[in-house]
Amino acid sequence: MKVYEICFSPTGGTQKTADALTHALAEQAVSVDLTDSQTDFNKITLMPDDLAIIAVPSYGGRVPAPATERLAALHGNGARAVLVCVYGNRAY
Repeated sequence: MKVYEICFSPTGGTQKTADALTHALAEQAVSVDLTDSQTDFNKITLMPDDLAIIAVPSYGGRVPAPATERLAALHGNGARAVLVCVYGNRAY
């Protein structure tokens, strides 16, 4: 089983939260930076016994469109997921 930290964090705040949770759950994790527009996310494939920690920010109650588009390109294959949404006390 691999643990994946999949994070969209343009300002770094969501990354800090994702790092804290990931380090609490696993000693090692594969980092996937959804903020990097140069990455080919179609090449990332998880296995059914993997764990994906997915962290995104919320702006005005919405996940940014680039984050959802890049997440949709990943191949999850039934891997388990922990979802984290970081927001600034406005809407989630």
